[in-house]
Amino acid sequence: MSADSPDIPALVAAAVRSGHGLSALAPAACAHALGLDGLTLCLLNKSGLELVWYDPEHTAGVAFEDLEFTLGEGPTHDTVRTGEPVLVPDLHTVPEERWPALLPAARFSPLRAVHAVALNLGATRLGALTGHRADPGALTRPQMSQFLALAEGAVAILTTPEGIHDMRTDQPLSLHRAVVHQATGALTVRLGVPLDQALIRLRAYAFTHNRLLHEVAHDVVHHQADLDLPTP
Repeated sequence: MSADSPDIPALVAAAVRSGHGLSALAPAACAHALGLDGLTLCLLNKSGLELVWYDPEHTAGVAFEDLEFTLGEGPTHDTVRTGEPVLVPDLHTVPEERWPALLPAARFSPLRAVHAVALNLGATRLGALTGHRADPGALTRPQMSQFLALAEGAVAILTTPEGIHDMRTDQPLSLHRAVVHQATGALTVRLGVPLDQALIRLRAYAFTHNRLLHEVAHDVVHHQADLDLPTP
């Protein structure tokens, strides 16, 4: 972080003062303050982890989070499951058995370091904050302190009236995976299965055909492909 860059508490305080919820917090500015290439924030809902806060120009990080969502494993998933930070200085040195589906696919990603912390509200986990970097390496102690401060700040924003609105289904935040929800709903009608089973089938198809989940979902919604999914 350069001397003239705002620190994380200043960025969070400005976002809180704005009264515009999480959308007032700039992902690119926060990533720069932490010495990262980008940040993503996912909120936990019935469909899993919904990516709601990110810099659209940080395509590598968004693609990595989409890969985690498709495969159902990785640092973001683990930190939400355990509530503990998952700090990966170098993806290339992680034993493959830790994330057997994710790591082989991640070899094609330009990212090397991925660090995730849970968004905890007491004993409740709201989601996860994940930082990405192309260069391998651990966060320094000051960076880690700021990273945790950002996670706490995000929870503080999410518990304001504006932030609570962000967490609802009619939220103003952009839902990166809205098409997945649309496709899941379409498959429940087509196949006559519950929503969770429809999502499992989408994920299975994406995994076996080496495609991202949102790409398959787009095809389902726009009738551009027959998934050949078996009926129950």
